[in-house]
Order: sequence, then C-alpha cells, then structure tokens
Amino acid sequence: MGMERHNRGEGSMADPSDWLELLHREAEGELTPEETEALHALPNQEEVARWRLRLAATTAYLSALPPPGLPASCAQDVAAEVAWSVRLSASQPELPHSLADAVTADIAAARHLQAQSIPTLPYSLAAGVVGDIRAARQLMTPPIPSSVAAAVASDIAWAGRVGTPAPVLPRSVAGAVVARIAQPEAESVLAPLPSLAPISPAANGFLAPLKPRHNPAPLALVVALMAGLTLLAVTTVWPNLAAGALVLRTLLAQVSPLAGVGLALLLLTSALVSWRPGPVMQRFGAGAFALSAVLTLPALYSVAVHGDVRFGQNIVVSGPVDGNVIAVGGHIRLEAGARVNGEVVTLLGDVRREPGAQVSGRVNALLGHAPGDLAALETAPPQGIGMATAAAFRPLLRWLGSAAWPQIFVTLTGGALLLLFVAGLAPTLARRQRHAPMRTLALGVLALTALGGPALALALAGLLGPALVAAALAVVILAVGLSVSAYDLGRTLARRLRLPVPDAVGAMLGLSAVAASLSEPPLAFGLALIGGAWGAGTLLLARGGVRVG
Repeated sequence: MGMERHNRGEGSMADPSDWLELLHREAEGELTPEETEALHALPNQEEVARWRLRLAATTAYLSALPPPGLPASCAQDVAAEVAWSVRLSASQPELPHSLADAVTADIAAARHLQAQSIPTLPYSLAAGVVGDIRAARQLMTPPIPSSVAAAVASDIAWAGRVGTPAPVLPRSVAGAVVARIAQPEAESVLAPLPSLAPISPAANGFLAPLKPRHNPAPLALVVALMAGLTLLAVTTVWPNLAAGALVLRTLLAQVSPLAGVGLALLLLTSALVSWRPGPVMQRFGAGAFALSAVLTLPALYSVAVHGDVRFGQNIVVSGPVDGNVIAVGGHIRLEAGARVNGEVVTLLGDVRREPGAQVSGRVNALLGHAPGDLAALETAPPQGIGMATAAAFRPLLRWLGSAAWPQIFVTLTGGALLLLFVAGLAPTLARRQRHAPMRTLALGVLALTALGGPALALALAGLLGPALVAAALAVVILAVGLSVSAYDLGRTLARRLRLPVPDAVGAMLGLSAVAASLSEPPLAFGLALIGGAWGAGTLLLARGGVRVG
C-alpha cells in the first residue's frame, strides 16, 4: 500500500505497533521473506493470531459496506471552460472597413460650407405683401359709424334733472316699492327697446338706494314680554319657591361645608376655563377640578344614600331611620315607633304623623298636606290644570320609582354609544375630547348646572311637566356624554394594548367598564357624573363647531 518503513532494531519488535504494521502488510501480500520470518519469530504468537483474526473481520466488514457516493461531476463545467478557452484563444475578427476616411470627408465638407456666405434671394417679397394687405383693406366693407344722438339727449335730460332741486319724499314708500316690484314683470312683457341710452355717472349717484335702518322695536318688545311672563310666573309660585328653598337649605345644611366650597370652586373653574381656555388656565383647571371632585362627590353620595328616597311610592316608617325620608309623588306615614334622624319631605304628597313618632328635623309637605302636625311646613297643592298635570304624572313617577335605574342607565348609555359608533361620530368626538379635555369638562359642568337648577326650581314650584322634561334631558345628556367618555377611554386602552380593531374593541371595553362599576355604587355615581359631564361638554363643543387642537 506504499506505507513508509524505517529500519528498526531486533528489540523494537516487542512493540505491538510494529508487528501490527506487519499484519496489515501480510493481509495485503506485501511482506518480504525477512519480515515473514520476523513475524513468525515473535514470542507471543497467540496475541498475534488474535490480532490477525480481528484484522480479517474488520476488513470483511469494511468490504461489505456500500461504496461511498461520488462527488458532483465537474465535467460540464470543465467542458464549458475548455470551450470558452478555445473561443478566446482564437484570432480577433477584423473590422469590416475603416471609418477614418468617411469622418475626414464629413469634417472637410462642414468646413467648406461654413466658409461660404449665404446666397442672396432673387427678389424681395415685402412690396408684394404690402400691396396684398392694402388691396384686402380696400375690398372690405367699412363699418357704419354709430349714432351718438341718443346718448347726447340722455345726458342733456339728466343734466336738466340734476339742476332742479330734489323733490320732497312722500310719507309712504309703499307705492314706490310696489312699482319697483312690478317693474321687472312689466319689462318682461313689453318688447325690448332697440337701444338703451347710457346713464351718466351723475344719474348713478342720484339713484343710489337708501340703506334700510335697523328697528330695535320688535326685539325690545319680545324681551319685555318674556321678562313680564317670567315675573308673573315667579310671583304666582313664589310661596312654593320660598318653601322649597327653605327645605333645600335645610337639606344642604346637613352636608359638609367643604362640599359647598368644592361646588363653588367647580362652577368658578368651569366658567373661567370656558371663557379663557389657555394653557395656564388648562393646568389650573385640572387641579381645581380634581380638588372639587374630592370635596364634592363624597358629600353628594352620602346625601344620596343615607335615609330613604322614593319616587312615586308611599313610605311607611315604623322604626329608626338614620337620615332624611323623602318621597316625590308619594305619601309618608310615620307610625308610633318611628324615629327619624333628619328631615321628612314630600313633594306632591301628604305626611301623616301618628302620636309618638319622633322627627329630629322638620316635617315638610310641599304641594301637599300634613294634617295634625302644627309645626309642619306646608304649601298648597296645585289646583285646576296643575292638579290635572300632577295626576297625569303620578303613574310616571311610580314607574320611575319601581324601575331598575342602573340597568336602564347602562342600556341608554350603550344605545347612545351604538348610535354614535354607527353614525361615525364616535371617533371624531373622542379626538375632540382628547384635544381639549379641560374645556369639554367645563362646558359639560355648566350645561348640567343650567339644566339641573331650573329643573329643581320647576319641581318645587309645582310645574312637574317642565321639570320632568328638563330632568329627562339632563339624564339623556349624561348617558350620551358617558358613552363618549367610555368610548374614548376604551379606545385608548385598546391602542395601548395593541388589540385588533381598536375602535370596536374600545367601545366594548368602555361599556364593560361602565357595567362593571355598578357593583360599587360610589364608583358608579362618580363615574356617571364625571364621565357624563365630560362627554356632554364634548357634544356641546362639537355642536358649536369650535376648532380645537
């Protein structure tokens, strides 16, 4: 096999690596007689025989293996290289002909043409062209000159009119107005004149139309009429308003003074932010709104949840009650064991107090009676049309008292959100609310205040129809505004989480958050007020077309 061999001494054959090489050569048939004798002369023939068998077995195993695959053939590449080498080694083709002579001839012709002058024309065409133009002018029909007689006559007539003194205008201009209105119709019927005389500038100045004068009498009359009707209504229901204001002041006296400070701060901040929505006022408004919410919301919620408030239902008190007992459109009955730690108020209802019933405050029967209670505050119930209106609204008040208000409010909010989303207005309102958050919140607070105050005054005055309309409008505005705020919050959360279809998913997230807040009444109360006012301001800002951001 062409293995390299070195001369070794006699004593080196004891190393197995030496006689293993002899075994390999023996298997290949390359041993010399001297090496065969040396192999047979080894002292440990048993080990040599064992290695010979192992070598034979290994050789047989390797021979049984399939031959390894050949590498990729390079014949095609080699053939291609040989072909290209033959082509490149061939002699270069000769050019068909030389271009030097043609180029030289072109250069010589160009220089010869540039050296020659431009040839002169055989004769001038200017005289012939001028003659043709003159002949064409002579053959054309000359225009007939226009007569200036009508214009001169018109100027003379207007000069005579301007020279005379201006006539005194009559008292009534009705005839002139009717004539001016009928003049276009008459002109359309009559045949057009052949020519109209031009009007001189002096005539234009004389016939300048008179500017109409503004008459403020209708506006003043309407304002005076509205003021008179308002004064008449206030004086008519003044006893009821005074009693209602007294009851309201008594109820507000139970609230912490900090709530009044927070409410005043809220209204003042809303007015300032709506009037001057600058960057400094925006930052001041954010802090003021947060402080007013901390001061006002807990107190309002405590007043709303403490005691017993019913709409359209009768209340029977037979035990201790910690708080006020208020019934709107229902009667209150205080049994002998009743202990009320607060005010007892009915609106459009009666209060019946049995002997032994104790009230720490005062019994107030607005638009009702409190028989047998000399210390009670009473206002006369409505009469005539007012009584009929109250009787018609009692079933509505009873339904309001028995309905599941949280579920109805959430359903109303979801319906408003669905309408805004289908109409394509929800993204626009959300962007507007995001661009001007403080101004929208301020406008919403002012709008709800403008609705809530008159609604309360109308209810205390006994005008339940307008009061319920104003209250219903306030509830609808709160629901629609809450839907806008919930959509904006849900869409922002969906975009932060990188959820698919952030508009639809955001609407579902916002509505789910509103529904989940019902498990915590304080949270739902605050969320409805703040979110509703915020969204209501967004609706007002969008309705007014104010550009923000």
